[in-house]
Amino acid sequence: MSVQKDLTQGNLITTLLMFALPYVAANFLQALYGAADLIIVGKFCNSSVVSAVATGSQLLQTLTFFITGLTVSATVLIGKAFGAKEYENIIKIINTMTICFIFAAILLSTLVIAFDKQLLNVLQTPIEAYNSTADYVFVCSIGLIFIFAYNAISAVLRGLGNSVAPMCFVAVSCVLNIILDVILVGKYSMGAQGAAFATIISQAVSVIIGLIYLRKGNFVFKFKFRDIKFDLKTAKEIFKIGLPLSLQDTLVPLSFLFLFSLANSMGVAASAAYGSIIRLNAFMMLPAGSFSMALTALTAQNLGAGNMKRALDALKLSVTFAFSFGFIFFLWQQLAPRSAIGIFTAEEEVLKAGALFLKSFSYDYILVPFVFCFNGFFFGCGRTVFAAANSIFSAFFIRIPVAFILCTVISGATLFELGIATPASSVLTGCVSFLYLFYLSKKRILIPLANKINNT
Repeated sequence: MSVQKDLTQGNLITTLLMFALPYVAANFLQALYGAADLIIVGKFCNSSVVSAVATGSQLLQTLTFFITGLTVSATVLIGKAFGAKEYENIIKIINTMTICFIFAAILLSTLVIAFDKQLLNVLQTPIEAYNSTADYVFVCSIGLIFIFAYNAISAVLRGLGNSVAPMCFVAVSCVLNIILDVILVGKYSMGAQGAAFATIISQAVSVIIGLIYLRKGNFVFKFKFRDIKFDLKTAKEIFKIGLPLSLQDTLVPLSFLFLFSLANSMGVAASAAYGSIIRLNAFMMLPAGSFSMALTALTAQNLGAGNMKRALDALKLSVTFAFSFGFIFFLWQQLAPRSAIGIFTAEEEVLKAGALFLKSFSYDYILVPFVFCFNGFFFGCGRTVFAAANSIFSAFFIRIPVAFILCTVISGATLFELGIATPASSVLTGCVSFLYLFYLSKKRILIPLANKINNT
């Protein structure tokens, strides 16, 4: 396996697929990683514990999105440097990123532990599940540094065109997580707390493997822990690109947490159904999300090499591939939604509530390929402010208002009404993204941008 790959050369379809497929596999394993908690908890525990893990996982996922958004800046900066063959700059980026993310991890863990009760109250956590949810969140918050470390290592490797190694890291973590879930939740009856311990232990192991790989791999640079230095200019670039993404990846999931709170207010069955669908949704969104992330790295490298035409062609291909998968998922949820919810539970009330939600929500599966791939392209170009603002606006001015109105104005509203809000917001995001790309192309902004980066 090559430790790095030049994404500016070779057949575009082959390059994109060979780079994106490990993304798909890694994201599938990461989704399985999270779903394993719910599946195993659902087999050994009652609905209140399932609700606890679902609610706690949703909060943890929001924090993970914040971390992922910040670390994507490393993919973009390293991808540009690698495409421009500025290898010394890669070392500077890695060194500065390491210091920044250690402090960020400590700060975030401290804040979550300090305000955990307020966060659970905002989520309207059901009383029956409150204590178990608090236990889950506390344990996972301690392990946030491992989430930072894994995502940072993966971001570095993906910027270098290596999507296979991160897939292998998460595969080891996923297998270990499932084994620990069975032991801690099944054998020792530790409930939500056992699921949380399984999560952070398996993440820690993947980080150790990743650090060894980064240290021993035959890269174009030599990374040494004892030589880590901080560069203020590089730090500003990391946060300039990463903070808009973190803001987006935090605030947009917050809109889904608001939807979760509406589902929680409908009772334990609706809460368990919505939480299960969140896990299912992680699988359904895999192709769109994977091609989007692959497109970010591919665009960044080609931007550094001054080849924007190849990046634009990759955008078209990514949308085509992602939409093909999304259409299949849409048909499945329209024709047999109960079969999907049945993966997590056999309780009739949960199956009924979940099926109603998927009937309306599943339209999003044919819309997000456009939204995600446009965003992946804009991220790779460094235009994170626009992409973040577009996503945040649609989340807070479309998704939340539509959900609130439908679930409070309509008497006896169900999860079906709640599910309408998300595809409604995706329509707006996709249309605005298309118009912005048309504007950039019409004004010929993209090509001069590539030339400017290449000549710097």
